[in-house]
Amino acid sequence: MTKRGKVLRDTNSGLGLVTVDGQHFQFGLEGVWRGEGPPVPGMAVQVEFAPDASITSMTPVSDSQIAKEQAEVMIGVAKEKGKVIASAAIDKFGLPTLIATALLMIGWFFLSAISIQTLLGKMDFTFWQLLGFLNSGSGFMAVMDGRGGPSAGFYGFLAVVAMAAPFLPFIWKDKRASAGGLLPLLFMIMSAIMLRSSLNSSMGGDVSGPLGDLARQAREEAMKAISIGFGSYLSGLVSLYFAAVGVKKLLLARGLDTEMTSGTKQVAA
Repeated sequence: MTKRGKVLRDTNSGLGLVTVDGQHFQFGLEGVWRGEGPPVPGMAVQVEFAPDASITSMTPVSDSQIAKEQAEVMIGVAKEKGKVIASAAIDKFGLPTLIATALLMIGWFFLSAISIQTLLGKMDFTFWQLLGFLNSGSGFMAVMDGRGGPSAGFYGFLAVVAMAAPFLPFIWKDKRASAGGLLPLLFMIMSAIMLRSSLNSSMGGDVSGPLGDLARQAREEAMKAISIGFGSYLSGLVSLYFAAVGVKKLLLARGLDTEMTSGTKQVAA
């Protein structure tokens, strides 16, 4: 039988002392100690016992093994806490809402929203990156030049608000809170309009006269180079889901108000 123990006294002045499960046992080095160096107080050891409870061997436990075991304990505790938090979130918000939010985050932050075919090859941009281009004011020219990394700034703040808006009914008990489900879709539509406007501006806008045809042709060629990415489709579908749920809740709340009003009038009559 092998158990974990801790050395309390070394063998410099006689028999050593080890504690295992709150019990103290004396030990000597000869035939028992399996370490390269002598035992020292505080050292963690693996103690093997004979059937008569006498110590047959003691092996020191390496610091790396102790660190690994502590990490495993911490991971186990974190998993348990994570399960509790996840269960509480599911009970409060519902699994469909949480899954839809996770998909929206993936669609906005990680998947390609648009792809642009340039002379240097295909360039993919996430929705969050496009918000950065809008915020920087450089718009489509920054995209074409391949300048990456501008901060989403104010548009990023609006994106976070829009993403959190479907949770509004859970913290604000008012029928109007259900309208928050419309914000992700409205924000995506607004962003698409602004991106298209940025494209038109970068290509010279509406030019009249002999250069008008050339400008329009250039815009058409630029639009052909742009393709919608999977991230846009996924985000659009999730936003439509949130909008449908929000509208449904608004209509249900309105119907309940109508029924209550009719019932009150009948009672009064």
